[in-house]
Amino acid sequence: MRNDSTSEKQRIYARIEYRKAHRLRFLGHLDVATVFDRAVRRAQLPVAYTEGFHPRAKITFAQPLPVGTAGIGELCAIDLVERPPTQQLAKHLSRELPGGLDLVSVQILPRTKRSPFADLARADYLLVIAADEVDLNELRQAVDSFTAAEIITVERETKRHTRQINIRPGTHELSLKTDGTPHIQMSLSLRPDDLVKPVELVEVLAERMACHRLPIQQVIRSRLY
Repeated sequence: MRNDSTSEKQRIYARIEYRKAHRLRFLGHLDVATVFDRAVRRAQLPVAYTEGFHPRAKITFAQPLPVGTAGIGELCAIDLVERPPTQQLAKHLSRELPGGLDLVSVQILPRTKRSPFADLARADYLLVIAADEVDLNELRQAVDSFTAAEIITVERETKRHTRQINIRPGTHELSLKTDGTPHIQMSLSLRPDDLVKPVELVEVLAERMACHRLPIQQVIRSRLY
């Protein structure tokens, strides 16, 4: 007979918020997944595993980061078979992760059949600008003209063909900040129907400034929500 109480207890997961920074921002997504898989094994956490000859920890990542992009609010979910003390889990996992992959917070939450990150809709980015390599007034004009427009069309390649995409509806915020280190802030849609990629927006700004590329020193994804 099925024990519903036990089954209910098993439907939990650890929601992990972490940073991916410094040299590890050049680590690819599959490598990050491998690092987490090995870390939870070494930490001896009560993690659920896949079946088969090569079982892997059941870990779900929110959105892969492009290689070279840092993240200060990245998310992953680790399925658990029992509930450990949250602080203990965080301590043991943090100890096994390399520098550059650092825990920000850990929550243990009920697990439903849907992906824990099915409702993510937006991502915020911060792009640090090399101020001595660009005219900030021209960049501000390019940003202002972008936000004033209703249609911004880019070409997006798929496996089958190239399509014309309007990225303006999915660009929820775009601004240039010049207090301190100059940087561009943007908030972009993650939804399939109005998805916007940071590189597409940067290319549009460069085109409006009639330059080959913008001198971006660093790209940081600051939030997923």
